[in-house]
Amino acid sequence: MANEQEILKNVTDAVQIVLNTEPGEIQPASALVKDLGAESIDFLDISCELEKAVGRELDFKEIIRATRQKAGDQGNDITVQEIVDYLKENMA
Repeated sequence: MANEQEILKNVTDAVQIVLNTEPGEIQPASALVKDLGAESIDFLDISCELEKAVGRELDFKEIIRATRQKAGDQGNDITVQEIVDYLKENMA
């Protein structure tokens, strides 16, 4: 099981590859849509990149649904830290 720093690096790397961002541009509090300009198709690509890193299939719609439910809102944006938290809780 990876620790939080390793998961954060995997998520950050996946987002950076897909969104073609500069190193350091992605922070844990960065929202994929609002802050980084991700579009719906990017979520699929980020999921594929993360699957390579963690070695298992991920359902990004489920990650967003579970995260939004936990946060008590209906939005479709998600932060890097929320992805990390989800993976940390569900990759054990």
